[in-house]
Amino acid sequence: MNAARILAGGVLTLLALGLTAAPALAGTRSASAPKALPPVAAPRVSGVRPPEVFQVNPTKVNPTVQPNIMIVGQFLTPATTVQVGTRPATTVQVPDANHLLVKLPDHLSGGTYQIEVTNEAGSVMANDSLVVDNTGDQPSTLTYLMGGGFLAFLVLVMRLARTPGLS
Repeated sequence: MNAARILAGGVLTLLALGLTAAPALAGTRSASAPKALPPVAAPRVSGVRPPEVFQVNPTKVNPTVQPNIMIVGQFLTPATTVQVGTRPATTVQVPDANHLLVKLPDHLSGGTYQIEVTNEAGSVMANDSLVVDNTGDQPSTLTYLMGGGFLAFLVLVMRLARTPGLS
């Protein structure tokens, strides 16, 4: 009986210390060894994770002047697609897994749009919303034409002033 107490005390001490039973004590077990668990199938690693979006630049655009935006994030692949609101945008360039250059959809009206980025592994909504401002502070086409016409007129006057027969 004393030997059983000493053996039980030694096993408890080893377990308390986080150690396994010594080989000498292993032969004294009377119960069957615990059954081994079946192997667990390792999850498939495809190398592609769902995209992450850190920044949309710029967040306010006039699509007629600046039709492209840059998305900065992680896990962006050449197969990554972008939705601006409910309309698909065109992926222009994916220089690396952290940058995505996107052309905005044509005829995008003014307003605020959510941006959804999707790759082979999933989708994510960007924290930044895209604000489309079609009015902007840009000069109109008529203003450009008037400025160009004035410049052409000024060049003509300067050339005529330098012509020797007119003096």
